[in-house]
Amino acid sequence: MTGLDIPGRDIPGGADTDTAPGREAAPDWDYARLAGLAARHGTPLQVLDATRLDRAVDELLDALDGLGRPTRVYYSVKTNYLPYLCRRLAARGLGADVVSGYELAAALEAGFAPADTVFNGPVKTEAELAAAFEHGVRVNLDGEQEVEVLERLAARAGRTVEVGIRISPGLPLSTSVDPSYRAQAERAARRNRFGWPAGSPQLDRMVELIADAPHLRLTAVHAHLSSQIVHRELLLAALDVVLAEAARLHVRFGLSEVNIGGGFGVPGIRRPRSGPLTALWGLQGGPAPVDEEPRLDVAELLSEVDKRMAGLGLDGVALACEPGRWLVSEPMALVTSVASRKELPDARWLILDAGHNMAPWAGSGEVHRIVPIGREFTERTATWSVAGPLCFENDIHDQAVELPADLAPGDLVCLHDTGAYSLGRSNNFIRTRGAVVALDGELETEVWAAETGADVFRLADPHRAPADPGPVR
Repeated sequence: MTGLDIPGRDIPGGADTDTAPGREAAPDWDYARLAGLAARHGTPLQVLDATRLDRAVDELLDALDGLGRPTRVYYSVKTNYLPYLCRRLAARGLGADVVSGYELAAALEAGFAPADTVFNGPVKTEAELAAAFEHGVRVNLDGEQEVEVLERLAARAGRTVEVGIRISPGLPLSTSVDPSYRAQAERAARRNRFGWPAGSPQLDRMVELIADAPHLRLTAVHAHLSSQIVHRELLLAALDVVLAEAARLHVRFGLSEVNIGGGFGVPGIRRPRSGPLTALWGLQGGPAPVDEEPRLDVAELLSEVDKRMAGLGLDGVALACEPGRWLVSEPMALVTSVASRKELPDARWLILDAGHNMAPWAGSGEVHRIVPIGREFTERTATWSVAGPLCFENDIHDQAVELPADLAPGDLVCLHDTGAYSLGRSNNFIRTRGAVVALDGELETEVWAAETGADVFRLADPHRAPADPGPVR
């Protein structure tokens, strides 16, 4: 190797960069059925398979049932607030993790029990705190002003309310063969604005504010560390810091719950872990270093956390988690049509009718599996760049993927693992959003209607008088 030398696999946290089995791979979708749905509902179309969702819930609950302590699951509503999906999860007995007032309203409407709901997030308005207080929803505190508002509400009502506190370990949750990426990740972890740094005077001050509030009782520690976490040893190292703080607080306050959050990675997507050094190496003409993608075994992780809690004297304290992506990513797929094909001197483009508007991860480098469906394709492949339809340069699904050479306008492709951060983060920039159809066995139900241009402008000019349509002929 000449020029800039990027180290190999001997990296901090890199001991777990094997491809541990993690969760079982889900069977392929019934692509013929997806093509039929596209014919009936049009594209782009999101499809939710309730059977796959139920299987994910079963797998998580089975893992928790094997532990020797109370356990709780709070579904992360922000991951996908589709009412049909939320109602199904509430019916399975899961709780809800919400981070805004309208998420709280949606969760309660879906049937999540207030006592099984937690309110997280870096900002909670007075109105949102009042709603949480009114319904008996526990707040995990993330700001000093939240202490003052909740104490005032509780004092006025003559009640004592349980609260939690969010803690940040200040450690990175991902790594790379690129040391510049690792440096960025370490700095971002130290600057994390969510929660209070473990072992810091700021955390101590926050704890004392809660202790001095006569109507508040600290009963929970909360940490949500990152998203799409795949490095087990880094996650456990960060949780060790959180658990140590929890043990310290348990001696003083008698905690009832330690909530380790979510962010558990799924095998169906890949996020880039590259920094400036990777880009510089590429400019020198060398092949970009490729990180192996570990698979996080959530059952093994929960078992290990259970053991570490026992070793710290946290017996009897409930272990809670807040999965979102891990539950809903794989049960949804996006069916989209090839709208255009462009073969240029330096690139071959397939342009789909679904882009950043339906797949908000497009442009961030997150890669999802793409499968052509709907007909027989040639075995001859080509390297395609796959993009969305938006007049926006980063609306790209994959810069280079091997797909059939004869893909053409009108053909269908399926993007896998689209259930997480799709509906809630979708938008109507340039293009309207498509429908969502839920499958439950043979039952097929449209659970979110396709958006129209009129929907986009529905809130515009609320005080403008309607135009006079003229005489009716």
